[in-house]
This record gives sequence, C-alpha cells and structure tokens, in this order.
Amino acid sequence: MRISRRAAVDIGILVLVNGMWAAQYAAYKVATEKMGPVTVSAWTFAMASLALLPFLLNERRSDPSASPAPRTRSGWTGQDALGFVVIGVAGLIPASAVLAWGIDRSTASNAALIYLTVPILTAVLASAILGERMTLVRWASLGVSLVGVLILSDVNWRHLELADSKFLFGNVLVLVACACSAFYNVYCKGLLRRFTPLEVLVFGYLIALAVSLPLLVWVEPLSREAVGAYGLRVWIALGVLSVFSWGLAMVLWMFVLKRLDVSQASVSIYLLPFLGVLISALTLHERITPAMIVGGLITLAGTILITSLEPTSG
Repeated sequence: MRISRRAAVDIGILVLVNGMWAAQYAAYKVATEKMGPVTVSAWTFAMASLALLPFLLNERRSDPSASPAPRTRSGWTGQDALGFVVIGVAGLIPASAVLAWGIDRSTASNAALIYLTVPILTAVLASAILGERMTLVRWASLGVSLVGVLILSDVNWRHLELADSKFLFGNVLVLVACACSAFYNVYCKGLLRRFTPLEVLVFGYLIALAVSLPLLVWVEPLSREAVGAYGLRVWIALGVLSVFSWGLAMVLWMFVLKRLDVSQASVSIYLLPFLGVLISALTLHERITPAMIVGGLITLAGTILITSLEPTSG
C-alpha cells in the first residue's frame, strides 16, 4: 500500500491531535478536584478563546478575505448566527460539561466503552446530514480500529454495569455527550465552508461561554475564595485543556476536516486510548503490556487504511 504525501500529512496531524486530546483526561481529573464540570467548561472556553483570539485577529489583519466564502457586508447572516448557537448549545457545552457529569455518576469502564460510539455516531450523522457515503472501506476501517481499541482496553465484560440502575443515569449522560460531540464534528463541516477554522472555534467557544455563564451562576456559583484555592496545579491543568486540547488540537482538527470527510477523520479518535496509555507511561511510569502495543498498532492501521485508500466525497 502506497501512502501519498497528503495522506501522510493527514495521518501525522491526526496522531498529533489525538495525542493532545489524550492529555485532557489527566487535566480534567486534576481540575475537577477543585471545581464542578460546568465551572471547568466555562474556564476552558474562556481561556481557549483568549489563547486563539490573537491568531484570529492576525488572520483577519493579514488577509481580510480569508473566509472560504463571501458573507454579507456585516459579516454574518442569520443562518451563520444560528449555526454558532447550535454548535455552542448542542455541541460544545454537552460534549464538555455533560461528559464530566456523566463520568462522575458512572464508572470509568462504562464510560470508556460508551465513548467507543463516537466515531460510529459521527459516521451515521455525517451520512444523514452531509450525505457522506459509508463505503465498505470506511466500515472496515471502523471495525479494524474498534477491534484494536478493545484489545488495547482489555475490557472486563463481567464488570461492566451498563444496565445497572445505579449507573444508568450516568451512562445515559455519557452517551448524550458522545452524540453531541459527534454532532459538533459533523455540523462544523458546514460552517467551514463559510468560515475559517479559527473563526469556527473562537465564535463557537464565545457562544458556549456566554450560555455557560448563567448556568454557572445557577448551578456552581463562583467565589473569590474558591478561585484563590485552585492552586498552581489546577491552573496548569486548565492551561493544558484550553491551550492544547481545546486550542491547538482543535485548530489542527478543523484543518483536517476541511481536507477529509468527517467519517474518515473520526476513525482516528480510536487512537485516544493508545496515546493516553503512552502519555501515562511517560509521565506516570505506568506499565505498557504487549496487548496494549498490539491494540494500538491495529487502531493506527485502521486510521491509515481509511485516510490513504479512501477518497473524500468532495
């Protein structure tokens, strides 16, 4: 199988993106020790917007016509504004806050297995909303990557409690968050035809932040004492979330979404567990087993298969 230069670039970017996404799990764990899920999301959206805003302003200053398609004299149409409200309310907020809420009310094993639905949900939504074709190669790539991540995860099926009434509500929340994450990936593809990746990210984050603030006041009111008690460790965790996981990683992800179909790019999400294991081994000195290596290589093979062999829909 010959891999073109373009495909090699896409594969490299997808690996880098998922590596930065993998770092968010440890960061979320540290941050939620001092604050609730809504507070973490609000801080993340605020700091990510601030981190990306200078790059957006520089893009506007260097090339005012950088957007993929011309817009109205005021810059936005009613459809554009509605689109950003949709990704903020139905995509970003649930994908962050509801996921943290669900994991808190379920188990790590349940959440890990449910998260495997994201690429599949993305493929189904991309087919329904964008008309992307799910060919045999795409389904095969999903299947290969799913097998790899199951080997990597070493799921203990006897200890899964998906239907346990004690965890059912949390499991449903995790599934809702996964569906919203998939919806965000798909819906952004349409916005990228009229806006640059930086515009999609910054405008979406600002909308999500604006919607989060009233929810924050109602559910998790902040105090000066609480913020003062965060400590350096928590601020570093928020920096990792905002600058890397929701900042640079998302810029690169949007770049890839402009080059590939959503269903193609989403297969790479199965690399997250493998890269998370590698990061844990490097930073926390956790053990890597042969099964983890085999599962990770199989998952990577699925990403290479769909990226190098399958053309985009357009």
